[in-house]
Amino acid sequence: MATSYPDYQQLVMRAYERKKANNTLPHGLMYLTPAKLKEECVKKCTTDVNRRDEKIIRDFCGDLNKGRSCHAIMQRCDTDKFRPLVNYLKEKTENTDEKNIELLAWLIDFAGRPWEIGKTVTGDDEESGAPALNEVNPVTDSPAILPATRSDESTGNPVIPEIPGMLTLMGSSKGKESGAVKTAETVNQKKLSGRSAKTLAAAVMLSLALGTGGMWWWKDKTGPGGNCMYWHEDHYEPVACNQKIPNARVIALDTMKLKNFRKITRPDTITYLAIGKVWYSKIDNKFECYTYGGEHPVVFDHQLKPITKYIIDKYILTGMITK
Repeated sequence: MATSYPDYQQLVMRAYERKKANNTLPHGLMYLTPAKLKEECVKKCTTDVNRRDEKIIRDFCGDLNKGRSCHAIMQRCDTDKFRPLVNYLKEKTENTDEKNIELLAWLIDFAGRPWEIGKTVTGDDEESGAPALNEVNPVTDSPAILPATRSDESTGNPVIPEIPGMLTLMGSSKGKESGAVKTAETVNQKKLSGRSAKTLAAAVMLSLALGTGGMWWWKDKTGPGGNCMYWHEDHYEPVACNQKIPNARVIALDTMKLKNFRKITRPDTITYLAIGKVWYSKIDNKFECYTYGGEHPVVFDHQLKPITKYIIDKYILTGMITK
C-alpha cells in the first residue's frame, strides 16, 4: 500500500530520533542552530548528490538555476531558511513544511526519500542491521552459512581461506602435487556446494509450507470478501471487505496499522520518552493518544499530531488528563 505523506514524515522523524539516541547524527544536527545546519548541508554537498537529492536542495533553497552546482546553491542559501526546521526539531513548533522534512531526510540518509505519490516507504532499511556471526537462521533453526571468503582490509579484495593440508601439498615439487591441490580444492568446493544446496532446499520447502498455512489462516480470518479492517474500541480488527460492521467504517487493510495502531487508554502514564512514538488528537476538548500517526481512526479527515514536550507539560504532567 502506498505511503501517505503524514506516515512518511513520521518514518523520517523516527529515523532522526533513533540516530539522535545512538549519537550518530551529523554535527550540524547535534548542535542545532540555523548556521550550523547550513554548514552541515554545505559539507554534505561535497559528497555524491544524486538527481533526487538535487531536487530536494533546489526546492529548499528556492534556486532552480540548473547552471549552479548544489554546493554553490547551498552556499548562497539564506541562513534564515534553516530556522523553521531548527524550531521544529527543538519542538518549538508542532509542524513544518514538507521541504524541511525532505532536507532532514537527505541529511540523515533516510533510505526512502523523497516522498512521492504512490510510493511505498517502510523505513525497514533504517532499522535493519547486518546479522551477527553464528546467528541462527530463523527459517531453518540452524547456524547461518556465511561466505567462505573474507576481504583484505588494505585492498578490499577477497582472500581465499587456506584449505587444510594445502601448505604440505604446495611445499612439494610441481607436477603431480599441483594436480593433488586442484583435486583437493574441487572436492572441498563440491562439499560446500552440496551442503549449501541442501540447506537452501530445506529453507525453501519450509518457507512454502509456512506461507501456505499463513495464507489459509488469513483467508479464514478475513473471509472471502477480501482483506479489510475496521476500528474496534482501541485497535483495528481484520474483516472481510463485504462484511457490514454496525457504527464502523470498513477500510482497506494496512498491515502496519493493524499491527501497531493502538489507542493509549492510560495517557497519564506518558513521559518524555513518548516523543517520536506517540500521536494525539484534541477534538471538542477531548484529548486522546495513539501509538501510530496518520488519520484519526474514528473522526475521518482529522490528522493525528506527534506529541511534543509542550503537549506533555500542558496536558499530561499537570494532571489535566487522568484517563
